[in-house]
Formats: sequence, structure tokens, C-alpha cells
Amino acid sequence: QFKKAPPNSLFGDQPQNELVLRVQPNEAIYYRMLAKTPGLSSRAHEVRRTDLDLDLRKLEVGRLPEAYEKLIHDVIQGEGHNFVRADEVEEGWRIFDPLLKHLESDAAPLPDSYPKGSRGPPSSDELIESQGFRRYTRTGISTSMA
Repeated sequence: QFKKAPPNSLFGDQPQNELVLRVQPNEAIYYRMLAKTPGLSSRAHEVRRTDLDLDLRKLEVGRLPEAYEKLIHDVIQGEGHNFVRADEVEEGWRIFDPLLKHLESDAAPLPDSYPKGSRGPPSSDELIESQGFRRYTRTGISTSMA
């Protein structure tokens, strides 16, 4: 969900816009937003909730294959674009193996602790703010940053 508009804004108290990425099952992408009501007779403050929807199951393209079914089909067809080559795997390990070894060593930094069910340690908000961003919650600005 995106940041909620102030309650005394032009459109009053309205729901937040949201971008939804839904993965397995029923994959879909949609952007739910407020849009001005069309027409010459509508006023500037008249808005309604609308969706930009990319739900492939709603298209009439026949049966859509399951995720692994498509990958197996690509293998049979000799299509390699969804797969990593051996040299790519080796290069990945060359880059990340030293980092993993360091994280498993006694010299590795300990992660910050935080209460179960919380949004995470306060240091995460501090990091976000140090980069010039602000973290928002459902009701506005995070209490740790207000």
C-alpha cells in the first residue's frame, strides 16, 4: 500500500492506492487506485476506486500451464532462457562464498534483535532514514520516526 493522503486533502478521507503482486496460486498483478470520475458533470473531488488488472486467467487464451509444467516444456523444446549456465553458477559462488564464510565465522556481526511480530529492529528505520527515505505504515509515518 502507498502512503495515505492527509484526511483534510482535496479528496477527503480515502483508501490508499495499492499495488498487488500475487504469486501462486492464482497469479495476478493489479494496481488499485483512486481515479477521477469521468465526465464533464463530475466535480474535482469525485473519485472512485478502480483497478488496472493483469490477471492472465481472465484472458481467453486457453489453458494456462502450471509453473513447473512450463519449465519442463522449455527444457524439452531446448529453450535455455529460464535456466542458469554452469559458468554463471560458478561465478556466483566465487562472489558470494567469501561473504558466506565470513557470516559463518566467529567474527561475523550479530543481527539486531527485535520483538516477535514487530516490524523489525529500530536500526532498520534508522538505515532507511539515513538514505533520505521514510517508512510508512497503514496509518501514516512510523512511530519510531515521527
